[in-house]
Amino acid sequence: MRPRKPVCVKCNKTLQCESINGRLVELFQNNEMIYKIWHCDIYKCPKCGMQICYGFGDKPAMTDIDGQDKCAEYVKTERSLGKIIVYDYE
Repeated sequence: MRPRKPVCVKCNKTLQCESINGRLVELFQNNEMIYKIWHCDIYKCPKCGMQICYGFGDKPAMTDIDGQDKCAEYVKTERSLGKIIVYDYE
């Protein structure tokens, strides 16, 4: 079985889960349109502070098929609820 914990390459430390309230927004079309929105955990290196998105669900919460306006509204609502929004630029 493979390890299921992220490790910082620089510090050789196991990353710690900082938040289970992350949302990763994948963008496309020169970063102008939302492609997919994923729920994720935010992990952080206890030594250097480097952060990553990790622990994604099986399916995205929303996709471009749902429409750009609905996706944008979803991100706005999630941010207002205190979720951590991370953008994945091309």
